Parts: sequence; structure tokens; C-alpha cells
Amino acid sequence: MGRQSANEDPISGLLMRLPGLTTTNLAANGFDVVSVGEKTLYIATLKYFEQLEALGSVESDMSSAVLKTKTIDEYKDMAAMNAIVYHVAEFFKKSSAGTLYLGIKVDAEEIVKAEVKQMQYYSGGKLRRLGVFTKSLTNIADYQIAVSGGEDVGLEDQHQPLSIFVTYCGQLDDATAISADTGAVTISSTVTPETISALKGQSNQVLVGRCNVSVLVGCDLDVSLVEKLGIFAYYGAIGTMLGCSSFASVNESIAWVGKFPLGIKMPGFITGDLLGDVTAADIELINDNRYIFIRVHVGDANNYFNDSFTLDVATSDYAYIENVLTIDKAIRGIRANLLPYLNSPLRVDAETGKLAASIVSYLETVAGRALEDMEKVDELSGYSVEIDPDQNILSSSQLEIVIKQVGVGVMRKVRVKIGYVTSIK
Repeated sequence: MGRQSANEDPISGLLMRLPGLTTTNLAANGFDVVSVGEKTLYIATLKYFEQLEALGSVESDMSSAVLKTKTIDEYKDMAAMNAIVYHVAEFFKKSSAGTLYLGIKVDAEEIVKAEVKQMQYYSGGKLRRLGVFTKSLTNIADYQIAVSGGEDVGLEDQHQPLSIFVTYCGQLDDATAISADTGAVTISSTVTPETISALKGQSNQVLVGRCNVSVLVGCDLDVSLVEKLGIFAYYGAIGTMLGCSSFASVNESIAWVGKFPLGIKMPGFITGDLLGDVTAADIELINDNRYIFIRVHVGDANNYFNDSFTLDVATSDYAYIENVLTIDKAIRGIRANLLPYLNSPLRVDAETGKLAASIVSYLETVAGRALEDMEKVDELSGYSVEIDPDQNILSSSQLEIVIKQVGVGVMRKVRVKIGYVTSIK
């Protein structure tokens, strides 16, 4: 059982679309039943992995000896339950002090933005990141809108910012028959199978401002795991990604080699291709399209995430997950410290009608407290807070504060020059 974190930075959510899962025991075992329009989510709060068993979620044996006695519906239920157990286990392996809000959607439709927002509302606005385990990338634009708004009020407008990590089905997502003699399962695709050619082709997912969404296409293709997960095998390693992000400080990249070794047995892609079977040139193209996957480094036996991309453009201040998590933490902290002063009196200089110097100095200190705390733990390199004393607060009743912060860099590349010289001097 994990020790809980002293702050809310590790709090995460995982929303899984699992058609075929039997819902009979979910509510009875402790999942809350939450209506979202005409749909239903089953949500539970997990502080440690062992809670899953109490919620009725246990791993099933998917060996042929067992499967030949099962129906197709039973097989789908077992595969869905195994997917829950696997991804939740991976989360807590990487973030033992984390909290995970687990949401389950059992019908065949895609996860929609209202369900994304409901996960944040259920948590009381505490989620810093949400993994979305869904059929396709059809609603990727809506997930960004859920956070930043536009068509309707977004989570950021409600002071509940969120980063969303999306993974989707690469292929083979439907079981149609089981042999009573051998236990062999006939599996087909209801999705257009994803391919390496498509992943490396010109990406249409990257868009200016799409900074709250990332796409994961890397997974573990270990044979025993693929058998265990069945129709849910060709999705990204979302529990692992969530766990690494939960364990990281907000400024840290989940691709940091020294801190986030993944231990994936057979790294590959949701296409079904093993990493070792994909050319270096194709891997580079997939990377350039800002997908997140699993890679290796020469001379190192472990494996790691390739980077921490968002779907924003590479030149954006929010091109990486850590950029977004850092500023979200700053915004949350600044708001929390200033909120007690909302609608409070502000003394002005009697002669000028402008803000009193003592008030300016005090509120600058209040606004900067959260940033000072972040700087102390190296989540920021520095910051400044400025309040213009010439603001006419008597007329506007609105105080404007200008805050600038300097982030912490990430060493994505190292260039070493080495050669012989005749002397060191």
C-alpha cells in the first residue's frame, strides 16, 4: 500500500471505454454510478492497487484450457477486467503515492468531452492529468475543447485545468467466436487498423493551441500480456504513462532516462509492430509527428518514453507536458493564495487615489508565494510579480497583476565535441 503524497500534484484519472464488461457487480462492489447525459460512468477512487480486488476487479486466466469453457460474452468481460487490472497496476508501480480516479464506460461509443469533464468534476477539480482509453482519435479536438473551452465553458474557465493523455485501439478489438475444442478465439477489427505508414505520415493531429492533449501509441507486445488483454491488447501503455507523470515533479519530462525506466518487456506500437522491427528512419518520422511511444537507447538494457509531447506546435511555450503541468500548478497556487482577498477592501493613497504602496507590496508577496515555493523545489528557475500602483481601483474595482515566470529547461539532446590536442593548456 502506497504512502500518500503531501500535495495534489500526483492525482490522476483514467477513463476507459470497455464494451463487453459486465456491470452487474460494479455498483454493488463500490463503484459510484454517475450519469452523463444518457450515458453512465462507473467511477471509483483508488489510493493503492489492492483496492481493486475489493471492487471486484481481479485478473482472469485467459489460457486456452479455460477459454474453451467460456462464451464470447464471458471472454469479453474477462479481457476488459484484465485491462483494468493491468493499467491500474502499472500506474501504482510507477507512482505508489499517487491517487487514481478510475472511470469505466461500458458501451461501444467513443469517449466524449462531457465524460472527460465529468471525471474532473467527480474529483472535485483535483485531477492534474487524465488518461483516455478509447476506440479512436475521432474526438481528439473535443478533448482539447473540454479543457480550454470555445464552444462551451472549459475546465480552465472553471479553474480546473487538466492534461489529457489519449490512447486508442490499433487493431483487433472484437471477438466473434471461441473454439470449444481448442479455446482459440477468433478476433477481428471494428476499427481501421493503424499502421506504421499512417503514424509516420503527415500528422493531422498537431494544431496550434492543442496543448492539453497528448497521444500515446507505444505499448507492450509481450506475448503473454497480449493473450491476457485479448481485444484490449493493442492500446498504448496508458497506466505506465500516467504513473510516470504522476511520480514526476511538474517540470520533469517523463522521458528522463535517469528517473523513468519503463521495464516494458516487448516494446512496440499499437499497430502490432515491435519496436525492433521498425526502421530508425520511420521511428524518427513518428517522433516528428509528436506521438509518444517507447524507445531504447544504445548501451542501455531498459526502455523509455521517446518524449513528452503535447499536440501543440513545436514552437509553442506549451509544446511539452511538463510545460503545461508547471503553469497549471502556478495558476492553481496563485489563485488559491489570492482567493481570500476577493471582494476585500483596498486602501488607496488619499492624495492620488491610486493604490497605497503598502498594499501593492503586500499583494505582490501574496501572489508570489506559490511561485516562491515552486522555485525552492526547482520547479521554476525564477519569477516576478508586478502590480501597477497607478491602477484606478476606485473606478474599475479590478486589480491587474502581471506575473512572469522562467521555466526549467529539459536536456533533450547532448552534443559532445571530443578530439586529440597537443596539450591541455
